[in-house]
Amino acid sequence: MKTFKQAHEVLKAAQKFHLDMAGVYQQLLENAQDNRTQLLLKHLHEHELRMANNLKNYGAVAEQKVMQTWLQYTHEESAGELVQKLYLSDKPSIDEINKLGQEVDRYFSELYHAVYGSIESAEVKEVFENLKHIQDKERITLSMATNSLWDM
Repeated sequence: MKTFKQAHEVLKAAQKFHLDMAGVYQQLLENAQDNRTQLLLKHLHEHELRMANNLKNYGAVAEQKVMQTWLQYTHEESAGELVQKLYLSDKPSIDEINKLGQEVDRYFSELYHAVYGSIESAEVKEVFENLKHIQDKERITLSMATNSLWDM
């Protein structure tokens, strides 16, 4: 379903998604017993909190008129819906957690790409391009952290 939202609403929704995912990772961490899985979940939890904080900061510093821009917005998936799509066992393995992290990254990459493509305003395009770059850097950091866990 296509809806229209203002740029600041998209940022708020993305921030909520990150906070919700931080909660999912925290809950999984409480049930995890394997050390590598615990380390990955801690990293993912911190990653989601950091990304939510980045979005909060963007919303705070972005010019109000820029963030009032209307966008055609099609990404309405919640963190809970994304998690439900994936099979997670009661005590998820590091592979399952890694797949979940990759799926969250895919979601945000597609979101920022879709928003960027639907915007005409150069200022708003720049905001979402910057967010995509931040997301890409975080994905690389996450990938390196995950790879280091395999070496343990």
